[in-house]
Amino acid sequence: MDGLLADMSLAPISIETILSFFSASLTGYFWFVKSRRERPNLKCLQIRDFRVSLRKSQQKEGMKTFGLMQVDSGGVLIANDSTRQTSIVKFDCSFEHNGQTHRGRWGYVDDDKPPWNIGPESTIAMSLACFFEVPEDFEAPENLKFKVDFITPTGKRFGKVFYRHTPEV
Repeated sequence: MDGLLADMSLAPISIETILSFFSASLTGYFWFVKSRRERPNLKCLQIRDFRVSLRKSQQKEGMKTFGLMQVDSGGVLIANDSTRQTSIVKFDCSFEHNGQTHRGRWGYVDDDKPPWNIGPESTIAMSLACFFEVPEDFEAPENLKFKVDFITPTGKRFGKVFYRHTPEV
């Protein structure tokens, strides 16, 4: 029995084995942790109210154009939590009212027009405007919320729900 155990002894661990394990660990760290920080990752924060406007529609009879615009400039902060620059080339906006989804047109306030370039691990302030065609009897509720999807050049979307009035943090 002693002879059998003696034949099963472990070989000493070579330096090549240690270096190979270290290399595999470093590669795993890069692919599973660091590479995630290189992907576009936008976070949005509303810091100002949106002003509501209702005007007679120039496009459709019996409809109104419902507009949501920032009261003050720079009312939305966009943070790029990535180690690479990201751009927003446009955005889509929509809201639901009485079980119906209204898709809108996007706009901008003053000279704050797209594309918006956001440097690595930095933040920009922007002023949004959304316009919707709604029925003539539509009245904007005080607790209105709407969704904005920011779109990057690759087509990736980052959605955020905004409110007519800035939420308490």
